[in-house]
Amino acid sequence: MTGLIIIHSILRYAVILLTLIVAGQSLMGIFSKGAFKGTNKITALLMMISCDIQLLVGGALYFMGGYMGGLKDGGMKITSNRFYGLEHPLSMVIAIVLVHLAYMVAKKAMMSGPKFRKMFIYTAIAGLLFLAMTPWPSKKDVGRPYFPGTAFTVNEAH
Repeated sequence: MTGLIIIHSILRYAVILLTLIVAGQSLMGIFSKGAFKGTNKITALLMMISCDIQLLVGGALYFMGGYMGGLKDGGMKITSNRFYGLEHPLSMVIAIVLVHLAYMVAKKAMMSGPKFRKMFIYTAIAGLLFLAMTPWPSKKDVGRPYFPGTAFTVNEAH
């Protein structure tokens, strides 16, 4: 279980980095009125793959860690149970659906301007969800360290 948490914690950086890159490429494409290139599609594919791997690892943690439905002691009234049992997984699934929509747009034959615009909207919303619902160390009662195994002072029980 600890190994999965470490993988999940490290992989979040790949997901966030690739999401920022795709959003940045899309924004640059909107303003430069440039053509949509194969590299844009490949970056969107890499973002989607990293999200799917993250979803698989997160799903394993969810079901193996007893977070399903907030069934841990105290139920959904406890902040960490609600966060890890409902808020985090639900928002991440929504974000990953948006990432898949962005990749579907990347594959479609359409003008570059609307393609970049749609990709930016989907990716930007997904990125905001990723950033908002990641258990950063500063999140009271649910925070985790930036890097697994490093000093952590908030709440190490998670």
